[in-house]
Amino acid sequence: MAAERWRLGWERWWEWEWVRAGGGLLHSRAHGRTAPGRTAGRSGLRRPSWIRRPPHWAAPTLGRPRTGPSAHRAVRAARRPTALGMSLTAFRVSLAAFCIRSNDGTTPSTITETSCSRVTPEESGFGPLLRLHRRSAGLTLEELAERAGVSVRAIGDMERGRSRSPQARTVTALAGALRLEATDRAAFTEAARAGRRRPEEPAAGWCPLPPDVPDFTGRDPETAWLLQGGQDTPLTVVSGAPGTGKSALAVHAARQAADRYRDGCFFLDLRGLDAEPLPAGEALLRLLKALGVRGRDIPADTEERAALHRALLRDRRALVVLDNAAREAQVRPLLPVAGLGAVWVTARRALTGLEHARRLPLGPLPAGAATAMLGSLLGARTTAADAGALAEIAGHCGRLPLALRIAGTRLLSRPGWTARDLADRLAAQERRLDGLAVGDLHIESAFALSHAQLNREQRLLFRRLALVPGTDFGGDLAAVLTGFPAHLADQFLDDLVELGLLVPVEGDRAAFHDLIRLFAARRLREEESPEETRAVGDRLSRWLLNSGREQGG
Repeated sequence: MAAERWRLGWERWWEWEWVRAGGGLLHSRAHGRTAPGRTAGRSGLRRPSWIRRPPHWAAPTLGRPRTGPSAHRAVRAARRPTALGMSLTAFRVSLAAFCIRSNDGTTPSTITETSCSRVTPEESGFGPLLRLHRRSAGLTLEELAERAGVSVRAIGDMERGRSRSPQARTVTALAGALRLEATDRAAFTEAARAGRRRPEEPAAGWCPLPPDVPDFTGRDPETAWLLQGGQDTPLTVVSGAPGTGKSALAVHAARQAADRYRDGCFFLDLRGLDAEPLPAGEALLRLLKALGVRGRDIPADTEERAALHRALLRDRRALVVLDNAAREAQVRPLLPVAGLGAVWVTARRALTGLEHARRLPLGPLPAGAATAMLGSLLGARTTAADAGALAEIAGHCGRLPLALRIAGTRLLSRPGWTARDLADRLAAQERRLDGLAVGDLHIESAFALSHAQLNREQRLLFRRLALVPGTDFGGDLAAVLTGFPAHLADQFLDDLVELGLLVPVEGDRAAFHDLIRLFAARRLREEESPEETRAVGDRLSRWLLNSGREQGG
């Protein structure tokens, strides 16, 4: 009860402010009557009967008020929803300027329909507009609730701005109960829609896009594919082995798509390779703040946050890039429904459990694009005579964008080296991983992050696959290397493909990327004794010999 009395007192104060600004005076004079429940002051100012006299801060009346049709038009202009976007001070000054005549007897045109129309419904807010129409109709909250079939609490929340996204049928019911004319009804509906859009600017500092790579090159077809995504499939998954440039591609394409997603492009690192990836609830908290939701309006429950996030993305042209996802369970609460928004997910895993997604498996660059990327990085350091050496460096890097960037940066940091010098240094396989390091960038570190996600059995299979002399292998060979049953060996092989440490080839077979094979061989040398390695190699050789005899007949 005390809270209700406080609310009514606040509403009456606001009503008095509006009357004191001239609105109530013009309304009464224009219609030639005194509003019910109001009394006329000595200066002709109508004020609520419960105020015995104006408070100490009330301003005196600024001259003789305007009356007649022109005053009536000014009132209608002032009561348009667009006028609500003006600050209270500007509203007082504009309306008071109309209420007085200028020295030469003309009427100033400070407040007109044209000047008021500069303010959009997005700026005015649905709550103030609803309150204005309700009071203009002379309705209490209870009376409007009874007419519209909407609860008193819901209307109160809408007027106070706590509920800024009313459903379409609620808006229609309120407009009918208020008996709005066609123009006012359209503005009323548009203000309700605007409440579901983002603020004029997103929350500063929350989930901004990282800067684009200045010399990004080599992924034109993939960029075009990302930009072709439609509203029917709002989820896109970009997956691939370590070092293929998934994050750089997503950021580059997102910046090109900024004009299409006018409500904002956001980026969130899900820390999928950390010991503790970012929880879905924390991710939703950051995304909702980035989308303009105030902290006090964000639910505590993860499912409720997810529902609010989906509702916002459905109605806004916003793009969310979820980088470095761990697993499907982390991503599912963050996914959109079909609508205006979109979500791009990057991950080393293929995330095959996510349904209804567009998928872009990212591999090494084509040979020509890899060489061109090195040339772009090195700039004036290279000449036409270096083309052969650059092609060799690109081959030693396995055409992985991360390895190419490391190699180019290393060459730039050694003024005395030529492209041929670096190509010769990377030619030795046993030194290649060490050679692809500069500063805190190491190609081996990128592989190690994925390797750390494996369990003991998967690690055993991964390092022993480096003993296979051929280019690809299947589950039967994996069982020979590990001694696992065939079904487990198949499962572990699929796990390595899922994590991007192996590349799927024809049928159910898989293969290493060249640099990842070198990493697996290093793990084998460091984690198993020479005796164990020789025993496994002998077992593999016998199996290959027997398989060849059986196939030969």
